[in-house]
Amino acid sequence: SLTTAQVASLSTEDVAALSTSQVHVLSSLQAGALSTAGVSTLSTGQVAALSTGAIAGLRTAQVAVLSTDQAGALSTAQVVALTSAQTAALTTDDLAALSTDQVRAIEVKDFAALGSAQIRALSTAQTAALSTAQVAGMTTAQISALTSAEATALNTAQVHALSATQAAAISTDNLAALSTDQVGALTTAAIAGLKTSQIAALTTDQAAGLSTTQIGALTGAQAAAISTEDLAALSTGQIAAISVKDVPSLTTTQVAALSTAQTGALGSAQIGALTTGQAAALTTDAIASMSTTQIAAISAKDIPSLRTAQFSALTTAGLAALSTAQIAAVTTAQVGALSTDDVAALTTTQAHALSATQAAAISTDNLAVLSTGQVAALASATIAGLRTTQIAALSTSQTGALTTGQVAALTLAQAAALTTASVAGLSTSQLGAMTAKDVAALNTAQIAALSTDQVAGLSTSQVASLTSTQIGALSTDDVAALSTTQAHVLSGAQAAALSTADIGALSSGQVAALTTTAVASLGTAQIGQLSTEQVAALSTGQIGALSSAQAAAISTDDVAALSTGQVLALGAKNIAALKTAQVGALTTGQAAALSTTQVAALTSAQIGALSTGDFAAMSTTQVHAITATQVAGLGTDTVAALSTAQVAALSTGAVAALGSTQFAALTTDQTAALTTAQVGAITSSEVAAMSTDDVAALSTAQISAFSTGGIAGLSTADIAGLSTDQAAAFSTTQVQAMNTAQVAAVIAAYEGV
Repeated sequence: SLTTAQVASLSTEDVAALSTSQVHVLSSLQAGALSTAGVSTLSTGQVAALSTGAIAGLRTAQVAVLSTDQAGALSTAQVVALTSAQTAALTTDDLAALSTDQVRAIEVKDFAALGSAQIRALSTAQTAALSTAQVAGMTTAQISALTSAEATALNTAQVHALSATQAAAISTDNLAALSTDQVGALTTAAIAGLKTSQIAALTTDQAAGLSTTQIGALTGAQAAAISTEDLAALSTGQIAAISVKDVPSLTTTQVAALSTAQTGALGSAQIGALTTGQAAALTTDAIASMSTTQIAAISAKDIPSLRTAQFSALTTAGLAALSTAQIAAVTTAQVGALSTDDVAALTTTQAHALSATQAAAISTDNLAVLSTGQVAALASATIAGLRTTQIAALSTSQTGALTTGQVAALTLAQAAALTTASVAGLSTSQLGAMTAKDVAALNTAQIAALSTDQVAGLSTSQVASLTSTQIGALSTDDVAALSTTQAHVLSGAQAAALSTADIGALSSGQVAALTTTAVASLGTAQIGQLSTEQVAALSTGQIGALSSAQAAAISTDDVAALSTGQVLALGAKNIAALKTAQVGALTTGQAAALSTTQVAALTSAQIGALSTGDFAAMSTTQVHAITATQVAGLGTDTVAALSTAQVAALSTGAVAALGSTQFAALTTDQTAALTTAQVGAITSSEVAAMSTDDVAALSTAQISAFSTGGIAGLSTADIAGLSTDQAAAFSTTQVQAMNTAQVAAVIAAYEGV
């Protein structure tokens, strides 16, 4: 029933004299009223006798004066009753004097009130005795205050209770002092809470002791903080446990430090997460040891960052595992670094993915090992990107494997770079796919290498594109193999480039297929080479296209073989250009087919070359076309062979131009057939050449038709042979033009003397 004032007035001797029973009944207020001196004099028995309520009523100053023995006398229930302020008031000595049970009895919230010095005062045994709840309730300041001995004294359960914030408060020295079991006990959240400096402070043993789950909990920054020594100590399982999102955070130094076994443990997703810098940091041994699955997982964007040494380190199997997207990302330098085995290992799908620029970077030696399947798989645009030296290096089997689309894609320079063997090995469909411009770019050696089947397979546009030089390079057999359709597209220059042997090898069908322009462009030597059958095959249009020089070059046998239509198609100019031997070779049928214009165009020499049979076959219209100049070429035999109708058809100019010898060759019937107009045109020398029988056979009309000039040619014998009617037919003008002897002869003939 003592009041607090009375309690407060108790002397130290009074307090010390209180029995344990008396002490036990003290209320919290009474206990709090005790002087600090009085509290300090309490025996351990008295302290132990205080009720938990009384304990809770003690002031912090009173708690602070407790001796180590007094503190050690507190029961666990009394410890539990302590408030946070009271707990914080305990001296470090008092705290150190507590038993492990007493320490464990401290409420979680009260334990969190302990200062750093108090925490450091805990023994390792006390630390180890802490409940997981107490550990979990510790502040970051308390965690930071732990000594290395205290930290290492924590059991795995206590460590496992640490939060991320608490873990981050562990000093780097303390963290480095933890056992592998302790580190392994950290939760993934605690691991994720560690600072990068803490991660960097981990020993190799600690790093090696991390579970795969803990490894997976690391952040990118933490992963990047792992030392290369620690990284090297990680197992393949730990490496495989690194989060895909953390992989890009690894430094290039760390990546370069990975062993081949560790690299081999990386999953496809991890490989795909590598940055370009990280990919470039991989060792060549690491690259060489990668599985095909890993190689296929490398991001296409990382492929260009690989050094040529790294790219060269790829196994043939690894190279074959690259996707088309990866292949498309390969640099020209990387392509150039490929070995022949690497190139040979490319799949057809990969070959198809190569760009023109990439293909151009393939060495000629490497290109030579491409299979026909690989060559055929190259895109047309890729083929067009090949260098001419690469094209020239292709084998015949490789060029033989080119698709028609690829052949069509060849540039002019590429076409010209093909070896003659390659050109000769192309199929007709391949050659047919070549553009006309490409065909025109082929050199003469390439053209000469073409087979007859290849030549026959050329399209008309390709044939038309051939240069004169290329045409000249074709063999006679090649020319003979041309179809009539191909022959039809030959230009004049191309036709002119054909050798005489080529011309001679043409079929009649090919000759007939030539355009008039092509025919007109043939040289005289080429025309002269034409056979009878070839000439006979020429159309009238082709014949009409011949120049005078070409016409003159036709052999006499060929001339004789011309149809009447062909002869007519020669025209007047070309007929006039024929040599006399050619004209002499004309058949009677051909002569009969000549137009009057053609007949009129003949020279006197050509007229003379015509046979009597030719003239005999001529119509009167043709004969009428013979000019005064031309008749000079008529031989006496020819003149004598003319029919009376033909003679009557001669123009008066032609009749007047006949020589006396020619006129003398006329038969009596022929002279009798002369028209009065023709007779009127006869000269005195022509009349003089007539025989008396010829004159006697003239009609009275013909007699009357003599010109006064022609009358002078009559001999008195001619007149004497006239009948009375014939003599009577002379006109006064004619008689007046006669000399006296002729007149006397007329009178005598008239009188019948």
